This record gives sequence, structure tokens and C-alpha cells, in this order.
Amino acid sequence: MTAGTQTPRRRRGRTEPKPSKAEISRERVLVAAARIFSERGYAGTTMRDIAKAVNLQAGSLYYYYPSKDLLIEAVLDLGLNGVSSAVYATIAELPPTTSYTDRIKAAISAHLRSIITFGDYALASRRVLGQVPPEVRHKHVLRRDAYGELWVRLLEAAHAAGEIRSDIDLKLARTFILSALNSSLEWYRPNGMSLDQLAAQFTALISDGLFSSIPAGTRDTPR
Repeated sequence: MTAGTQTPRRRRGRTEPKPSKAEISRERVLVAAARIFSERGYAGTTMRDIAKAVNLQAGSLYYYYPSKDLLIEAVLDLGLNGVSSAVYATIAELPPTTSYTDRIKAAISAHLRSIITFGDYALASRRVLGQVPPEVRHKHVLRRDAYGELWVRLLEAAHAAGEIRSDIDLKLARTFILSALNSSLEWYRPNGMSLDQLAAQFTALISDGLFSSIPAGTRDTPR
């Protein structure tokens, strides 16, 4: 995995205390767990594997997370919260007069940056969601669907404002956008196209389409 992995967190205010040693240790556990779950899947990962990765005794790991189910639930939540919080914050910071087209473009860029920054958390979600216990999966799917509704509301508002074609199925458009963005976890490499360039390509394909609007009969003949 070449994308970076960080633990999503809220920005600390000036008066907030520095993290304790226990919080730092918990973060190390989560970073290691996200990486190992993303590489080996849920069934192929043991608590002993994660403890070894952070130089803890297996019994000490249970101080932070009493079960593997609670640990994978924390990893899944952090991945989703890191992405959704970034998108919500990006939209909230836009001026009220911002067009819905530009709001959607900003959301695309924020989502893309977040899944790459918190790569292993997001990748773990893609790879283990079908393997985790039903109750863990159900909780995560509810949270994921709530985030998906943000995109539907954005698209509906753009549609109502006349900024989206009237013949587009908005829920299908939401699925198409998020699936395309999330797929970048599998192939994006930092030494290739920059995130700004990649976001620009995504927005161009989504907003302008793949095919030229120039009538076929008026195009230059290829030589």
C-alpha cells in the first residue's frame, strides 16, 4: 500500500491537552490494525498479529480493545469518519453563493484526498466488510448510507437548480461517483499524477463527460 495512513482526528484547539501515552498507544494500535486488516482481511488477522506489530503483549492489546470485533469496528468507523468529516467541513466552508456544481466538485476533491490520506482505513473497509460479523457490518452500513445521503442531497439540490440534466438517476449518479473515487485506493501511486490533477480529471469526466460535444462531421480528420 503506497498511500499514506493516518488516524483521522479532530483539530485540536489551543486549550486542548496533548494526547496521553494511552491515547498515543491506542493510535499506534489502530494504525497497525488498519494496515494488517487491509492486507490480510478480517479472518486472516489475529489480535496477536496486531500486538506484535506494535510491540505489545497480546494481553495488553485487550486493554485497548477487548475483542477483534470492537477493533475492526473502530477501524471501519475511523475510515468512514475521516472521509465524511472532511467532505462535510469542505462544504461548510464554502461561501453561501457557491453553485451546487462547485459544491459537488469540492466534495469530490475532499473525498478523494481523504481516502488516499487515510488509505489503509478506507482500504480495510473495502476488503473486510463482507467478512465481519453481521452486527458490525450492519452498524457500518447504516453510517455509510448516512454519508451517501449527503451526496444524494447535493445532487438533488443541483438538479433542482437546473445544474444537472433532468434524465439522470441521482442515486445511480451517487453510486457511480463514489465507486469511481473509492477505486483509486487500488491503483493510485503518489509518484504518478498528483491529487490535484487526479481530482481535476475526475471532475472533468463527471461534469463534462467522456465524449466531445463537437458534431462528428465537423471534427478534423485524423492523419
